Amino acid sequence: MIKIEIVNSTKADESFLNVRLAKGKSSDAFVENTGYVPEAGGYLVFVDSTDARCFQKAGRTVGSLGIKKVRVTVDTSDGLNLDAIRAAQFVIGMYSEGLERSGMSVAFDLNDAILDSVRRDVEFITLGRIFANSSNNQYHTTDLVKTLFKELNSAFERFGGSGTMSFELYKKGDSLFDLNCRGLQTVGKSSVHEPCLAVIDYVGPGASEDRVDIALVGKGIAFDTGGYDLKGSKFMETMRTDKSGLVYCAAATALAATMGTSKHIRCYMPCAENMVSGNAMVPGDIITYPNNVTVEIGNTDAEGRLILADALLLACQKKPSFLLDAATLTGAAKIAVGRDMCAVLCRENRIDEQLQQAFDYTGEEYWMLPMREYHKRYITARRADICNTSHGDGAPGSSTAAAFLSFFVNPEQKWTHIDLSNAYQSDSSPYLAPGSTGNTIYALAHWIVGSQY
Repeated sequence: MIKIEIVNSTKADESFLNVRLAKGKSSDAFVENTGYVPEAGGYLVFVDSTDARCFQKAGRTVGSLGIKKVRVTVDTSDGLNLDAIRAAQFVIGMYSEGLERSGMSVAFDLNDAILDSVRRDVEFITLGRIFANSSNNQYHTTDLVKTLFKELNSAFERFGGSGTMSFELYKKGDSLFDLNCRGLQTVGKSSVHEPCLAVIDYVGPGASEDRVDIALVGKGIAFDTGGYDLKGSKFMETMRTDKSGLVYCAAATALAATMGTSKHIRCYMPCAENMVSGNAMVPGDIITYPNNVTVEIGNTDAEGRLILADALLLACQKKPSFLLDAATLTGAAKIAVGRDMCAVLCRENRIDEQLQQAFDYTGEEYWMLPMREYHKRYITARRADICNTSHGDGAPGSSTAAAFLSFFVNPEQKWTHIDLSNAYQSDSSPYLAPGSTGNTIYALAHWIVGSQY
């Protein structure tokens, strides 16, 4: 159970420190642009209302002070207001790794209905952050997806979710896995922990079981050594978080279900470990996928797209109204946009308007990167249709990765790819503590609920 307590201000006793949020700036006695100053009973934290995440920034300011019990008040006289989104942002910003165990408490002057929605949103986003950052020896492939679903489903039931949410697990010996999951079989054979494909299927009240409205696909590399193209220790130490796409898509699905979407949502979770062994894939190996696309392994550290291909092909079979995948796929995305936003790519080179609205509403940030037909020239192969890594001068890594995935998505399928450059940060930012961020869970959940697909 996550020990994050969110209560009405009337229930906050003298052990809660007062934090007042207001516009303005510190007096001349302080260094220019000081974010907070002490005042009677606590702190005054300055917010810039032009920043969509100013309340999250305030929460991070409070969390960085080592405070874990606060009563938050807002100076409404200068136009600030507190709602469910901003309250959740504050808690998300205040949270840091370990507080879910030791406990943190936040009190707001909000009614019970709003506080319930804040508790719900924070619960699912925090679960996403915890699982994405979990160590490899805590959860391996099948344990990861089963335990993750158990915790998400428990929260779904606890917060009164309606509709039906089910879970299926496919692995070696299941015909669906054996016939369709060529990428998972190739990547996962290097580990003693078997690869698998898990599916969360949510059918909202009144939704058709036969028609899938939205399909999500999340990359789940439980740990990534890089394989025989071995990562250096500096780049390997955080590879427990290479499962963030899987975790965040699952959390967004469960949160949307709990929020009350009436859609039919399917979340595909391909999961494997990329290890070094006598049985591992090596450069030059060739995979033939069920759609007859052949792939030459140019780099064993470009394994995520190999398992995404399996799930994308399966998702397309259901002909969803919209298909979206999310993955910690390329270092190039982090170089291009940093760790404060994700990269979005799609064939139209224009973000879906309803997805953009969800990002804007939750205050999460994204940036469009190009996806062009001519990017495919960077992934040509001499011995197969395509290569799993790019080559040539100036090859744009994020765009060529999306070009690779496009071979496994029907041309007529509405599809968006998210490169999760902001899934994890090793250092604190103005908005979040170090560690897994949970970024995109909030936006994707609101998109699922509010879109017309």
